[in-house]
Amino acid sequence: MKVTFLIPPVLDGTQNVERCSGCNYGLYFFPLLPVLSVATLLKDNVARVSILDFPAHKKTKNDFRDFIGNDNSDIYVFYTVLLCQDTDRMARQIIRDIRKEARFIFCGPQPTYAPESFLDKDDTFVVRAEPEFSARNLILALKSKSGLDSVKGISYLDGSRLMHNPAEPFIPDIDQLPIPDRALLDHGPYCNPKLRKVPHAAIITSRGCFGRCWFCVPNSLDYARELEYKKCYGRKPPPRLHSAKRVIDEFSEIARLGFKSVTVIDEEFLWDENRTLEICDGIKGLKLEWGCLARPDRVTEKVGKAMADAGCVFIDLGLESVDEEVLMAIRKDMTLADTERALAIFRKNKVEVELNVLMGATPKETTETIKRTLRTVKRLNPDYVLFSIANPFPGTDFYYAAKKEGWMVYGDYVPADPSKNAIISYPHLSKQELERLVSYAYFSFYFNPRYILRQLFSVKNFQDLANKVKTALRFIKRNFF
Repeated sequence: MKVTFLIPPVLDGTQNVERCSGCNYGLYFFPLLPVLSVATLLKDNVARVSILDFPAHKKTKNDFRDFIGNDNSDIYVFYTVLLCQDTDRMARQIIRDIRKEARFIFCGPQPTYAPESFLDKDDTFVVRAEPEFSARNLILALKSKSGLDSVKGISYLDGSRLMHNPAEPFIPDIDQLPIPDRALLDHGPYCNPKLRKVPHAAIITSRGCFGRCWFCVPNSLDYARELEYKKCYGRKPPPRLHSAKRVIDEFSEIARLGFKSVTVIDEEFLWDENRTLEICDGIKGLKLEWGCLARPDRVTEKVGKAMADAGCVFIDLGLESVDEEVLMAIRKDMTLADTERALAIFRKNKVEVELNVLMGATPKETTETIKRTLRTVKRLNPDYVLFSIANPFPGTDFYYAAKKEGWMVYGDYVPADPSKNAIISYPHLSKQELERLVSYAYFSFYFNPRYILRQLFSVKNFQDLANKVKTALRFIKRNFF
């Protein structure tokens, strides 16, 4: 049996979707780690496993058709997030028109949330939640032509009946998963402009988050995991962490393969101080540049120094807002003082900081609270800022409140780019005002001559310059045209 994991080119007239995060349109490309994890688990059980990322390699719809016309895979697997569901269904139809006997598997957060929207024929199957074991067991069942009733965590059509098998138990010890085989995927196109070295890899060292933020859409793997768990138990799943040893082993494998930089995709990297210090001590001799995401209130002096000594060169911190009422309403459970302290620690250790700012995540937000946040951001002077309009993604508490209270402009969620488009509107803070404010925020921060000069003086090599220029051009095209 031959299995191909597909990331098709954009077919629905929108933009390339960053499928690792799942909630925005990408300016650059990351390796899709959930797919790599499934492929690694599967590779010794089938004749061939392939992963093809068409957008990253600048391949077109015609390239996609040509590939399908010459391919002989038995199963095509799509890892689908909400923003790319139309493209993936269109890609399936292209394959159906060319290869009548092909079968399809959809996994990821959107098939987990609404499996019935993908199951139009009996050639298609949905894998819900964490994909590794369910996808492997489904493919082996299809290979052996055995029944599907014992395969947990899948949905499918049995004649005209829609079948939802019981959930696959959540993986209690994620160390049992093999280290992803990065040789299965051409990493050439992948980069992170906040990291200056290539080739670039990504890593997941934990699943889940302890935060209570009501707006939060975690990375796409955690989102799928959370959606299924909430269906079963009505609450978020408990986090699962790789051991420090396993994290060190995977970083070491990444370095052995010749990668020079790594993005940690976790929703939260700073769990326990001792674990963080052990990881940093274990990887500091690998000469890898890396960066991660963390809550400001988890940062300590000891951790900041250890991360810098281990090669950390950037960190994303979730500020969201500086208004206390807004932070309480969105259940952020932290303060501006936490961010100021964390920023000072990383600045002292020469680690670049990106602040994430979210606008309109609660009716407590006003034009004045947003302007106050923007003034504070300019005072803090971080290296980067990600400004976003809060879009109520299905499955979040924010979504259910927005639907109940009538905050969504179109009555329900519709795909939108949170860097420039709002789908919410309050009586005192309209959709148009939110869009004006986010555009102003980007323009005033990134087109400041002092900021541009600082970025130019920070360039370390030609590849670093090329990545920054490409990202800047994509950013300008996405946000202002």
